[in-house]
Amino acid sequence: MKKLLILADTILPISSEPINDSALVVGGGKILDIGNVSVLRRKYKGVAELSLGEGILLPGFINAHIHLELGWIKKRIGKFKGFTSWLQQIIRGKREGVTNQEIEESVADGIKAQIESGVTTVGEISSYGGLDIPILKKSGLRTILFREVVDSKEDIVDFNTFELSDIYEERLFPHAPYSCSPGLLENTLTSHRKNSRPLGIHLAESKEEVEFVNRKANNIENKVFPLIDKKTFKRNKASTPFGYLKNLGFFDQSKITTVHMVQVEVGEVREIQNLDIGIVLCPRSNLFLQVGIPPLKEYSKLKRIGLGTDGLSSNYNLDFFEELRVLHLLWSQALGKEASYETIYSATLGGAGALFLEDKIGSIEIGKEADLIFLNSKTEFKNPYLSVVSSTNDNLELVMVRGNILYSKESISSNN
Repeated sequence: MKKLLILADTILPISSEPINDSALVVGGGKILDIGNVSVLRRKYKGVAELSLGEGILLPGFINAHIHLELGWIKKRIGKFKGFTSWLQQIIRGKREGVTNQEIEESVADGIKAQIESGVTTVGEISSYGGLDIPILKKSGLRTILFREVVDSKEDIVDFNTFELSDIYEERLFPHAPYSCSPGLLENTLTSHRKNSRPLGIHLAESKEEVEFVNRKANNIENKVFPLIDKKTFKRNKASTPFGYLKNLGFFDQSKITTVHMVQVEVGEVREIQNLDIGIVLCPRSNLFLQVGIPPLKEYSKLKRIGLGTDGLSSNYNLDFFEELRVLHLLWSQALGKEASYETIYSATLGGAGALFLEDKIGSIEIGKEADLIFLNSKTEFKNPYLSVVSSTNDNLELVMVRGNILYSKESISSNN
């Protein structure tokens, strides 16, 4: 890829303070230089220019947890009351059957929604034998593809071969403590340590999950397991889902991306600070399923804290801008004036950290991948982070992944 000089009114590096009236140079898929416009023009004389004008250039958003394959199931969800009732509907909806075409259309529609809301990286949960893979590869999005594993599908998932390229990587994703026996969790850990690939897992999402690890009478065993002809499995008792996995050694010398983390105790957050654990918040999904709100005030001390839309099985849409605004309201309640920065951090560098990609993406720094978006945020906010929070896809003018433009508006001017 040829070098390109990109000019912007405001640059939000995320890892440092905002920069005004500056530019950056990209080439070979990476950010090569950042600085004063006139200085860079002299240094890179003759290099093509892309003038973005008034607005904000920032790292592309990272949707660290999404189920693109499940878009089709939205039409099969009726009224429900709480997590168990919702899960029963999901199971029944899947039993009705779905065609490969429906799944592929869901993936394609979801990818379009991601790009049009400024997302450059997705943490996709793959549950249907890889139907999403060719579509994702063709899209140009940076993809962490998590192969979902449950007890009933253990034999059909490859635990030892993982594809890796510039913008595509495969990892394992044991679904949750209640759907994966201790033996299966141990097998995923063995693969993780052998192949040096981080794992992902849904964790501490609902009170039903807490009751399950407590070995109390619970709706998961009493109402969900019978629907899928699943027998309960032996397990040690724990007071919390985090404690359950900790007792299994799941976090020992491991890199784990945990999703939801709503039912977490304050003392556990202090433990997480000393472990290689990323957390992905899915606020609209949590509200949709009535499972509660994560302890955000305590989470503000963590670096590996990201954001995800989850899937259309538990959200109204996959618009990442809308996810940002809901998270901002929750951060505002927990933190006050720091909420706007914390929100954008979670959507960029924090999300990169949650996926253990912070050395490659998530901030605008020399040597990092050129995953960038530009917003013509014509708002009244003096705070640029709040301007980003208040943006919609109407403000989006550029989406770039590894230096390749996936989306642009005609208003952007190029000088070759």
